[in-house]
Amino acid sequence: MSLENIVRKGDLLDCYGALLTARQRECLDLYYNENLSLGEIAEHFHISRQAVHDAMRHGEEQLMAYESALHMEESRTARKAAAEALARLVKPERAAEAEKWLRILCE
Repeated sequence: MSLENIVRKGDLLDCYGALLTARQRECLDLYYNENLSLGEIAEHFHISRQAVHDAMRHGEEQLMAYESALHMEESRTARKAAAEALARLVKPERAAEAEKWLRILCE
């Protein structure tokens, strides 16, 4: 799995993780954010690697379905890019004043 793919799934987890079951969210968090292997996660929860794999697969499917329907992560990425473009246009003497508004766009 590429680093870009891992980052994307981590971002989706940040955006929609609260909508997953606790087990799905925890497994995905340990895998993508804590860099634990399936075996380490299975050991942590005292379940099989297959159970971890199934929880992660179903969780990832849910994350993709939420993003497909809601496009929240796509919008967040677009806002961040727009804020970065605006930051480049702001004159240095106005940077401090603009920073507060640019930070709001990135949230």
